[in-house]
Amino acid sequence: MTQAILTKLKITIKRLLGKCVYGYVYLKNTIRELRTPLPGPSKPRKHKNNFFNFIVYLTERWRVVLIGLAGFFCLYYGLGAAVSSKINNSLDEAIPIAAENVAPGHTVAALVHILKTQVDDSPWTPALPAIFPAAVLDNLPNFQIGAKDGVRYMVKRLSKYYKNKNLQEAETLLNYPADIWLFSQIGQDKLAPGSAKQYRKALAKLKDFASSSVTGSLPAEYELSNWLSGIEYLFEKQLNILQKHIQEHNTDLWDWKADDIFYQTQGTIYAVHYILSALAKDYQDIIVEHGQYEKLTEALGYLRDAVALSPVVIKNAPRQDTFAANHLVYLGFDISRALNNLQSIHHNINYKRIPAL
Repeated sequence: MTQAILTKLKITIKRLLGKCVYGYVYLKNTIRELRTPLPGPSKPRKHKNNFFNFIVYLTERWRVVLIGLAGFFCLYYGLGAAVSSKINNSLDEAIPIAAENVAPGHTVAALVHILKTQVDDSPWTPALPAIFPAAVLDNLPNFQIGAKDGVRYMVKRLSKYYKNKNLQEAETLLNYPADIWLFSQIGQDKLAPGSAKQYRKALAKLKDFASSSVTGSLPAEYELSNWLSGIEYLFEKQLNILQKHIQEHNTDLWDWKADDIFYQTQGTIYAVHYILSALAKDYQDIIVEHGQYEKLTEALGYLRDAVALSPVVIKNAPRQDTFAANHLVYLGFDISRALNNLQSIHHNINYKRIPAL
């Protein structure tokens, strides 16, 4: 049985090889015939408009073909990336509230809005292969990852507080790798759900939570303190990343990672700005009661300045450089000022809610 199968396989392979050799010889002889001038007066060839004439045309004019291909790719990737890589970083969009009985309603709606702008309103570019123009730029993919990771961390803290099934499922879905298009990059290249598909499922879970009836078991001061602790952690993490990269690479001739870190940090700041604006609405009474509303407004202003920073080329120049800036330092400066205000707000709220002895 096995021997018969092997014999048939050998015969099939020989036939395929024979056909390949025949096709190669036929193509070679045809091209040679077409390239050989006919004796006597010029006469049209028999196969004037066939496919082989086109091949001959390309081989004779290979320089023109290469220039044409280079121009096509420049237009395709250049214009395509310019059109499809617009960062959705507007900070002035109104956020609708799904239900008033969710605490905190505005903040949960802000998480939904952030994820929607990066997954639904824009293509999820971190997972796109190189055939898509948006894949050649680093700004939009890294910005989206930064915004998504900011939401993921806040959902993680929220799920521990509320113990809600929708939040727990959303957290799991947001932990999915960001660069999966159709095939898994872990182990064998098997078909896998795309990152955007998983994040849209997480978005649906957040919407379900936002429209459900949920109440917290702790006072509002503790809820606000929990949110502020999460924001402070995100900012401290980003400051460490910025500082480490600046110290290690600010003397490099070309710092190819600076723009990745810059836009990923901006994505996190974008997410935190919306979350902080929502906290100002959900916990307005507490913030005003403790006299911290002005500090919170100042923090939002610093974050707005950081998101508005849009240099043509991201530079990570050393301190002594006279002609180049360090845009990572600019981001770190705005984050540090906002973080100082948030820590002051957090300290005052924690301090004043402790009963006097």
